[in-house]
Amino acid sequence: MTLIYFLIVIGILVFVHELGHFIMAKRAGVRVEKFSLGMGPRIAGFKKGDTEYIISALPIGGYVKMAGENPDEEPTGAPDEFQAKTVWQRAKIAASGPLTNILLAFLVMPLVFMIGTYVEGPAKVGYVEKGSPAEKAGFLAGDVIEEISGRKISSWTKALSLIAVNPDTDVTVDLDREGEKKALILRPAIATELKIGMSGLVPDMPAEVGGFRPGLPAEKAGLKVHDKIIAVDGKTVYHWNQFSTLVKESKGKTLRLTIEREGKRAEKSVTPLMDGGRYVIGVEPFVRLVFKKYGFVESVQLGFQKTIEAIDLTFITLKKLLSFGLSIKTLGGPVMIAQMSGQAAAAGLSTFLSLLAVISISLGILNLLPIPVLDGGLILFLIIEAVRKKPLSRRTLEISQSIGAAVLITLIAVVSYNDIMREFFSR
Repeated sequence: MTLIYFLIVIGILVFVHELGHFIMAKRAGVRVEKFSLGMGPRIAGFKKGDTEYIISALPIGGYVKMAGENPDEEPTGAPDEFQAKTVWQRAKIAASGPLTNILLAFLVMPLVFMIGTYVEGPAKVGYVEKGSPAEKAGFLAGDVIEEISGRKISSWTKALSLIAVNPDTDVTVDLDREGEKKALILRPAIATELKIGMSGLVPDMPAEVGGFRPGLPAEKAGLKVHDKIIAVDGKTVYHWNQFSTLVKESKGKTLRLTIEREGKRAEKSVTPLMDGGRYVIGVEPFVRLVFKKYGFVESVQLGFQKTIEAIDLTFITLKKLLSFGLSIKTLGGPVMIAQMSGQAAAAGLSTFLSLLAVISISLGILNLLPIPVLDGGLILFLIIEAVRKKPLSRRTLEISQSIGAAVLITLIAVVSYNDIMREFFSR
């Protein structure tokens, strides 16, 4: 099923990309010789006008073949060839594919809110880890994050994303502390070999039992789902991470838990055991999420807002990667996309569509990079042609395309290597 969902995602994104090129080429009067749904051998098709519409064997996107689009093709002088069009017309055709991918996100994201999605509350700090960058910066439990580096924060997802892409970099965090506005300077630490930022800020999460690992001390001690941990050895507990820390630091000593169950308090004794290099009792937190559907107007507004945020975060991430502020190990390839597609589909249609929109944005923006063999590379060549008043030589284009192909192949190799390392060596 993961493979099927992966093919659906890639198929939609590539098809939409090529459809953008197709529509703009037709509007510009370029003769489109083939428009294929899928790749590989032809299964079926028909011809209408100058265009052959094909269904191909491999369901991994599609392609558009325009007359005279390849630089190594000898122009015939026909007015409906790609090379016969003005620089502006060719640039619009080149840009239409990536821009259609970005447009798809604006169309899909409102559907996420109409179908329904889990609602995140404000980015309220529930716990500040000891010795963390957040503690050094002066954060306190109860702080509500409102802005990071001038960007409005509406949820923990956005807050943690902006922190993650700013490792070892000072960021200004504007927050509300019991009605008082404050600005703190946070310098996220570099976490793991991925070089992503870590702050030590944790969302509000009461110490409520959500599940058990079979056969471990918590289950044997008689704890139940929805039990609230009120205290450990008489010390009041107000956050799951605080409770987890007390268990880790127990050194295997029996703990006296004060719990609340159905409005009544009781005590349970539990002895942590060593598992995976740390002391545990085998409980998982209960996560309260609210599923909400929105009306049409509000869905459009929220969808546009989330799409703009995703575009902004993509540009921030790209800038950090190009300036070596983020490790290239953070990039994922086909395996990662396939896994995410399967997981998103299992979580529901709205989650799947949200992932589709985010990947579509990434695909659109990456294709606009000025790298030969990408649409952005062609746009760069057309800008140079407009300045020079004549096109680049065929030899220059061939060398540039070879370099661009080498860069692209290297990038594919790197992300594929990352996928393999994550899948087989990071467990």
